[in-house]
Amino acid sequence: MRRVAVYGKSVDAFFYPYLRRLLEGLREREVILIGEEGFAGLLESVYGCGHFFNELFSASSLRGKEVDLLLSIGGDGTFLDTVLYVRDSGVPVLGINCGHLGFLANVSVAEIEDAIEYISAGKYDTQQRSLVGLQVEGGDFSGFHFGLNEVSIQKTDRSSLLRIHAYVDDVYLTTYWADGLIVATPTGSTAYSLSGGGPIVSPECQAIVLTPVCPHNLSMRALVIPDRAVIRIVVEGRSGEFILSLDSRTERMKDCCTLRIAAGNFKINVVQFPGHNYYETLRNKLGWGEDKRNEICVS
Repeated sequence: MRRVAVYGKSVDAFFYPYLRRLLEGLREREVILIGEEGFAGLLESVYGCGHFFNELFSASSLRGKEVDLLLSIGGDGTFLDTVLYVRDSGVPVLGINCGHLGFLANVSVAEIEDAIEYISAGKYDTQQRSLVGLQVEGGDFSGFHFGLNEVSIQKTDRSSLLRIHAYVDDVYLTTYWADGLIVATPTGSTAYSLSGGGPIVSPECQAIVLTPVCPHNLSMRALVIPDRAVIRIVVEGRSGEFILSLDSRTERMKDCCTLRIAAGNFKINVVQFPGHNYYETLRNKLGWGEDKRNEICVS
């Protein structure tokens, strides 16, 4: 009998019927549903449907439960939060998209019936996604020190450009004069790094991407390096502090600290349904091949 954990942060009214159908369909197939405590409470208080779950779990207790799969209900931001739950357990994660773009949460509402079939039958593959790990010397970044997308360094609201001294395997690379620097995994190459002008890197590649944010020197470009490298970073700025983010977890740090960034020592398993393909997702989500000039506007 399959056991599926369910996590989310919010559910809009338009999406609730699809979620209800998904949970009902899985229960009809005798799948045991385990709800995250906060999400189950939300569904009960707003929609009166907390009864779908046989058990509850928290961030600290999920790894102690036997589950075949974790469902992430939401967008890519919600999916990133699931890393805090599965950690190094190997539990695969499937993203059900109730938002918009969705590179990670790429199962649409139109695929709910397929999702019920594939999940209940275990009819899916998993793809391993690498993480980026963070160590802070001379400072403290609380919580989990691994991220699925990126580590980012950003200036504070009122500060001028940062001087970001970067070393690769203790070899001096450069000093970025910029608003910040993004150190991204291949998964994160379609997130903040892409917005900053970085390249798209297939998740099958073992690489790390360094993308400067608004560099003052226009010759500065994104750099792709092997993920076996260790990146050392020292930040200087007039304000004496900067903003350090690991996926969606953010703290202010003092300039005196040193950051060491490298690939994580474990990976996250991402569920891939039959017929889903990374390159197809890129094409569809980014609108590649579409020619807006050929669209006819009807008033």
